[in-house]
Amino acid sequence: MREQGKETVVVIGAGLAGLTAAATAARAGRPVVVVEAHGAGGRARTDELDGYRFNQGPHALGGGGEAWRILDSLGVPHRGHRPPLRGARVVRDGKLAGVPLGRLGSLVARLLRVSAASWAGRTAEEWVESLGGSRELPDLARMLIRVTTYVTDLERMPADFAISRIKGARRGVWYLDEGFGSLVAGISSAASAAGASMLTDRAAAGVNAVPGGWEVAMADGEVLPAAAVVIAAGGPAAARTLLPADPGWPDFGPPVTAACLDLGLRGPHPSTVIGVDQPWYLSCHCPPGALAPAGGSVVHVMRYGARDAELDRAELHRFAALAGIAGDQIVAERFLEAHVVTDVLPRPEDGLAGRPAVTVAGSPGVYLAGDWVGPSGWLSDAAMGSGEQAGLLAAGAPAENRSSPRAA
Repeated sequence: MREQGKETVVVIGAGLAGLTAAATAARAGRPVVVVEAHGAGGRARTDELDGYRFNQGPHALGGGGEAWRILDSLGVPHRGHRPPLRGARVVRDGKLAGVPLGRLGSLVARLLRVSAASWAGRTAEEWVESLGGSRELPDLARMLIRVTTYVTDLERMPADFAISRIKGARRGVWYLDEGFGSLVAGISSAASAAGASMLTDRAAAGVNAVPGGWEVAMADGEVLPAAAVVIAAGGPAAARTLLPADPGWPDFGPPVTAACLDLGLRGPHPSTVIGVDQPWYLSCHCPPGALAPAGGSVVHVMRYGARDAELDRAELHRFAALAGIAGDQIVAERFLEAHVVTDVLPRPEDGLAGRPAVTVAGSPGVYLAGDWVGPSGWLSDAAMGSGEQAGLLAAGAPAENRSSPRAA
């Protein structure tokens, strides 16, 4: 570990964004200290329960995206497999049915001809309603949007963003064989190998400007001097409490949430079952992954958009039973009543460009990272992409002869 001082980059938060920033800045030659109020991983951690390993709800890594590229550049393995689609079914009007491949194919072909830019400034629901025809086509479009974005509130979603996400889905996604926690371990190792150190169970209380740099005030009273600071803890509300001045952000609205039922099973397991007219999802993430004991499987069941915990849990159990999961098959179970998918849903009038920037106006040397930061990417791609940019900028921050930053 390098000696901490005014050349140090302090990273607040050890999720995918913070760890990426730390590894990037450390590999650029800066001393780096990561402070984390809990354990590393955030929403990317993988927890074990009765021999089954659960991600925080159903996680997938986009093939060939920003996160994929950054993992490769850091030398972090990300072995996985495509979602098991053999035997996939849909649910409509409360009944199981085969995937309507013909209608779905015609919808996708129509989608490929649509210019996302031509729908800028309008809502995803407006685009869906423009499809016209029978009820089936708009419902299938809503299903595709949910699957590719994890969002069900189409009135708040930009149409061009939704169209672009569906088009980009042709690259496919991967379920990680060792869980998303393997990425946390891999990026942490890359950061450590480059000289970064980590302080877990240590909460930051605020960032203050001092002559020549910054100080990070810790909740326990310690003060960490820093040349640059990356705030990668929580969403806008958490970042606002740490920033040295009010950033002047607009109201971003409520976060995107999901109710998640994580199941460890014995015996037969379903493949993939998705609701067409309801925001439901079920998929087997193991096998072939290594997340369960021999002969077991891990199945994630989800409702896009959390509501009441009791209502959602009962509904997800009914959906699992409809998909073919018997109650006596369930060995381990965990329910996440309002899992945060992402803290900021871009607004139709702004798109992704309306999210906060990595740089903080009026606070040179303070940077933001997270899946709600920056004008590009979604979920892990946005988290790691903004983390890489913040790490590079923090590594280039001059350590001496800096004037005290002015308030935003």
